[in-house]
Amino acid sequence: MKYNLFILLLITPVLTYSQNLLRNNSYQAGLSTYLTSGNQLPFWLHSNQYGEVPFEGNVLQVMASAHHEYDSTYSVDQKLNKMALGYGLRAVGNVGRVNVLRLTEAYLKGRAGPFEFYAGRRREIVGLVDSTLSSGSYIWSGNALPLPKVQLSIPNYTPILKNKLLSIKGTYAHGWFGSTDSVKNYYLHQKTFYARLGKPQWRMKFYAGLNHQVQWGGKPTVPFYDNPTDQTITSFPSDFSTYINVVTGISLNKDLDAGEIKDGVPYNEAFNRAGNHLGTIDIAMDFNTRFGTFMLYRQSIYEDGSLFYLNNISDGLLGLSFRNSRLGIGLEYLDTRNQGGNTGSDNIIPQLRGLDDYFNNGLYEDGYTYLSRTLGTPFLMPFRQFSSNLEGSAINPNYLYFNRIKAIHSSLSYWMPNLQAHLSYSFIESSGRFGSEQILKNHSTTISLLYQKDNMHYQLSLASDVGDFWNSRTGMQLSAIKKLSF
Repeated sequence: MKYNLFILLLITPVLTYSQNLLRNNSYQAGLSTYLTSGNQLPFWLHSNQYGEVPFEGNVLQVMASAHHEYDSTYSVDQKLNKMALGYGLRAVGNVGRVNVLRLTEAYLKGRAGPFEFYAGRRREIVGLVDSTLSSGSYIWSGNALPLPKVQLSIPNYTPILKNKLLSIKGTYAHGWFGSTDSVKNYYLHQKTFYARLGKPQWRMKFYAGLNHQVQWGGKPTVPFYDNPTDQTITSFPSDFSTYINVVTGISLNKDLDAGEIKDGVPYNEAFNRAGNHLGTIDIAMDFNTRFGTFMLYRQSIYEDGSLFYLNNISDGLLGLSFRNSRLGIGLEYLDTRNQGGNTGSDNIIPQLRGLDDYFNNGLYEDGYTYLSRTLGTPFLMPFRQFSSNLEGSAINPNYLYFNRIKAIHSSLSYWMPNLQAHLSYSFIESSGRFGSEQILKNHSTTISLLYQKDNMHYQLSLASDVGDFWNSRTGMQLSAIKKLSF
């Protein structure tokens, strides 16, 4: 009897929350077409679309989705609902030069007080940025298909003081990259931490934090001989002690014995750290006025220690935005040209170590990409985006070839009850690579109109690219989406 009572007490909340998943769901079904005058779509038609829109043009796309968001955070008597479940499913099929059907979102999430856990693919942006007016957060912009992850987080700023002066949020996650042509079955470690100074009702609030991403583990598709350590590498370390080194970022050369111990660790890691570490340190402030809200933010880049010595302090993303109920204006400047200077990480003078080669890595040769898409800012592009015919090329198509750039991005949005208009313009100038300097310039523009009538949403987008990156090209997106809630 006691055992049955225990089982009943255990499964009752599970059944209750499971039944809630059957109510208050939102559904979408849509049809889109993407047309272009060239071999590839213009930059802003396929970028920051979570990997759903291919580079290749003239595509017919079918989409269907179902989502269940949490029940109201507060009950009718203003008490916090301590637990809730949610899920998301989104399927996209493309028919054109490349035909693919893929689940671009598939996750189950649960909330317990301020904490949230989810497993699966889920759309996310990482970093302090105005997500709707930005060109994309530097480190995690929504440009690529979401990686499958398990993540524990405090997703919303949560006060840690009674007077609510200081609030924090953060994430801790493990993800799977899968396999590429160079590495099989490797992982993602990701964590973030952000703090807000200022009470919720204050006009001015300050934000600061950082994020940390690591590509690690797995094994090379083809084993290779590592000459400096005189051993054949068949797999990259992935045991628990390696995981601790990945999480903490401790140098494997702290005892200055890199390569002396033949333990299967390649010299590339033995001299540095386990895995490919990268991220940003962010600061921001927002200011509420009677006209609207201003937000100023800065993301500083770190990869190989250059930021610690301020070698690459000039690199990063700087943004300013303004928004109210009708109008949104954004302006950003991204600079990645310094990269710590033109001397390598083996320089005996730490302050002169550079050649950070953002988003590229000697062991994980596909760099900071997932399924041929840059995970970070779309302005740092794989080589395949510069050539529609890669046959015979000795360059890895996912190599971030032009990663020393400066870019200016401006955006303007206007919202009306049934109509939204968005205009953006980007200027990108590449400096080539250290040792192979060349100046390439490009202008990318897009204008979008979104009209809503009852449950139907219609969107028209026109985009163009002019400059040295690609031949001049124009394109169009036309979409019709039906939204329902039950």
